[in-house]
Amino acid sequence: MSNQHNQNEFDKVIQEVEGLDEEGHLEEEIQTISKAYGLHEDDDREEIIFYIAENLFEHGRITI
Repeated sequence: MSNQHNQNEFDKVIQEVEGLDEEGHLEEEIQTISKAYGLHEDDDREEIIFYIAENLFEHGRITI
């Protein structure tokens, strides 16, 4: 697969994760990740969302 294809697919995953976050479906995952990595749930939200999307893209699930 090309890098452009991978980037397009990852962008779709990011959008999906952002949508789930907006709907409030990721609170448990966000709390777990913030505690595990010492991140602030609100201040570091973009980094946490990126982490979730990256894990979904690479592993098909969230791994902590």
